[in-house]
Amino acid sequence: MKQGANILLALMQLNIGGAETHVVELAKELKRRGFNVIVTSNGGVYVKELEEAGIKHYSVPLQNKNPFNMIRASKRLASIIKKEHIDIVHSHARIPSFILGKLHKRMKFPFVTTAHWVFTTKYGLKYITDWGEKTVAVSEDIKKYLMDNYKVPEGDIRVTINGIDTDRFSPYTDASDVRMEFKIKSDDNVIVYVSRLDESRSLVAKQYISIVPEIAKSVKNLRLVVVGGGDDFENVKAAADKVNTQLGRECVTLTGPRTDINKLVALSRLFVGVSRAALEAMAAEKPVIIAGNEGYIGLFDESKLKVGIDTNFCCRGCVMPSGELLLKDTLRFFEMDEEKQKELGKYGREIIKKKYSVARMADDSIKVYDWALSKQDEILISGYYGFKNSGDDALLKAIIDDLKKHKESPNIVVLSANPNETARTYRVKSINRLSPVQIWKHMKKAGMLISGGGTLIQDRTSTKSLWYYLAIIKMAKDMGLKVMLYSNGIGPLRKEANIRRTRKILNEVDLITLRDRESLDTLKKIGVTKPKTVLTADPALTLKVPDKNIGKRILFEAKVPDRRLLGISVRKWGTLGSEFENIIARVCDRAAAEYGLYTVFLPMQASKDLGISRSIMGRMKEKASIIENHQTVGDMLSVVGCMDFCIGMRLHMLMYAAINSIPLIGLVYDPKISSFMKNMGQKSCISVDRLTEEKLFTMLEETIRDYVTIKDGLKRSYAELNAKAQQNGRLAAELYEKGSVDI
Repeated sequence: MKQGANILLALMQLNIGGAETHVVELAKELKRRGFNVIVTSNGGVYVKELEEAGIKHYSVPLQNKNPFNMIRASKRLASIIKKEHIDIVHSHARIPSFILGKLHKRMKFPFVTTAHWVFTTKYGLKYITDWGEKTVAVSEDIKKYLMDNYKVPEGDIRVTINGIDTDRFSPYTDASDVRMEFKIKSDDNVIVYVSRLDESRSLVAKQYISIVPEIAKSVKNLRLVVVGGGDDFENVKAAADKVNTQLGRECVTLTGPRTDINKLVALSRLFVGVSRAALEAMAAEKPVIIAGNEGYIGLFDESKLKVGIDTNFCCRGCVMPSGELLLKDTLRFFEMDEEKQKELGKYGREIIKKKYSVARMADDSIKVYDWALSKQDEILISGYYGFKNSGDDALLKAIIDDLKKHKESPNIVVLSANPNETARTYRVKSINRLSPVQIWKHMKKAGMLISGGGTLIQDRTSTKSLWYYLAIIKMAKDMGLKVMLYSNGIGPLRKEANIRRTRKILNEVDLITLRDRESLDTLKKIGVTKPKTVLTADPALTLKVPDKNIGKRILFEAKVPDRRLLGISVRKWGTLGSEFENIIARVCDRAAAEYGLYTVFLPMQASKDLGISRSIMGRMKEKASIIENHQTVGDMLSVVGCMDFCIGMRLHMLMYAAINSIPLIGLVYDPKISSFMKNMGQKSCISVDRLTEEKLFTMLEETIRDYVTIKDGLKRSYAELNAKAQQNGRLAAELYEKGSVDI
């Protein structure tokens, strides 16, 4: 982003608060970097600080949802944007974001927002919230909140931090004037609490005031200084007056709203608060009890770092605060020797300097500005998605993960049979795969189409599906997009008309990666020779080995006993009938009787797998279980990882077994099964057309006998194929960014 660009920062008001301080520090840092920063709000105590830094402030009634104020604010903001020739608008609160979102649609300025907090979505409030073209979230839990509640795609969010000015908040701050103002003696033990004293934020202030008499019994010369103002100020003051009367002296002091927070923090031996206020105290090398209306972390040390970072030091999801917890941690602190207290303070400042600099906060915002200004072209992904098929779900997850490894926040749009579910599961944009209007609309904004994973180019199951995928590719090329076949399986192609159409369209694409040599041979045979073509491996092989505890929980809920397990994955196919089902049932019974193996059926696509799985289970004499509910890719990976042996028709169930190094047997109904088993160096596969009980059980016995050797071989083969599969994402990113690839 060019220096001198005009940036508008908008927020409700500029009184005491974490979001307000965040905006002030961001504005000053952007100003220092040569940008022209303009701030709009309803005004407040920080306006003077901005103006002293040379930052222009416009007063706009953005502080509430009063319809007349919102209309006035909209007109005023439109005028400011035109007058100041604003290059990018950055909003920091719900009301200004809603108003600016409406203006953005009309005026077409680049528009980003920052989410500082979580808001209720009840009573239709969800629909008066606009998160802009790109969003900054101040913590990972707020990022998740945006994705879960507002369906903001993950690629449109960047997580930042509350940047702290470590020169302003430092252990060397001179607070002598404030000490004199509030008559604080040098030997007073001062505890400082800073927060906006609205009813929604003041719980800990009141709890802490209530325990002051108990603390005073153990801590000499105790002073509690409460900084902030708000709609609950009078109730907090009443509680303070009551305690002061009880103690017969001014032990609790309320300062009201202040801008010299750094000096007030400097007075303290111990600080209490959350979010930005807690971080500022840490920067000043003050030990901190992290507590607020949403939860309690407690006296901060190294053991509390992860939960602090994950919640942006706001305690969301933690145990709720109480007087008992506050009293326990306060007394524990004052029982420490002075050296230990200093160590806590020094550790806090080290964390701020390492992770919470103002420079990092500004870098993150500028990165988001660049995203919004660049109007990043979309990457469309076409495939068999939205059908609750775990194998194809695995491919989609792997492709998305691969793209993210090589390109920061790619702008992904998936063509799906169930766009809402796909968007919710994979945190991306998704459109109806059968809507020509939506597809055309997004192809106009796209730079690339990925025809993604699986055996899409074949006519064994359907000519109709083949023509669909070819039509999407043809449409993309006609609209000028780069097109990549992403680690596809090719074939079989039996009809001459299908071969001719496939040859013509695939010779127009830019890049083809293939998952097996048989697919490469098929392409050559039908005359597809023009695109750059690379033999890689199935994208699903890049998925991470999962946490087995997830699978154990799912198996426990399915009432699977704690025994050695045989996983079975079958599907409806062609003329397979009762004899096939009887063979599988008898083999499972023998596995139980002779080897103590308990059978678990693992449907990868419920619509095609559940019925036959239930039928086989009904033919068995031994007890067995079935995983009835559709599982996410990670969950099913984990379940398969809990098996001891696997027999499967489904390719990606066999891949899940290979990723987990589970000895496996392939039931070949399609050449892709035998190709995969060959690539994994596994000989244990048999055609479903030649299946007998004795052949399959003998194969299972050999697998049990050679268990260790097979596991070792799977680990080696998986490592090799994983390395090949990693090429897919790199090549896709290179094609997207450069328009071509170097092979």
